[in-house]
Amino acid sequence: MKSKDNETHHFLPSGEWEGFYCYSNSPSQHKMSIELGFANSIVTGSGIDDVDSFRWNGSYNLEHFKLKMVKTYPTHIINYAGDIDENGIWGVWDNPEDLSFFADFSSNIFQKALAMTKGGFHIWPKSLNSESKEEMREEVKESKKLKEFYIQKV
Repeated sequence: MKSKDNETHHFLPSGEWEGFYCYSNSPSQHKMSIELGFANSIVTGSGIDDVDSFRWNGSYNLEHFKLKMVKTYPTHIINYAGDIDENGIWGVWDNPEDLSFFADFSSNIFQKALAMTKGGFHIWPKSLNSESKEEMREEVKESKKLKEFYIQKV
């Protein structure tokens, strides 16, 4: 993914990234292994998580430090919107699928289905990862901050 057009801003290095996503009804982290390329305000890449392999396509804006991506699995798509900072990219995701199928079910089942269609995420360049205890504590704090953030937005 290295090219002469790669983004030069240190917040967005092209290459290996990692991170997690959470469902809106659970703090459990679902790990992702990612390869991303950033060039000319366009982000592309691929990865794998506990659902399946996927492709990334989207755009980023370093004037506002925002990013929008679509995660395309073989069977469905997920929209991602996030903020870019020195800790990577974090924000919210949602599945734009039509949930009308669940409309005839009880409210409880509908709410559970709805909770599985949105949540939060945090990804970062793999080069930022360190196993030090201090950084692990910071990651836990970040995860709690992320949960509070996406609960307010979603």
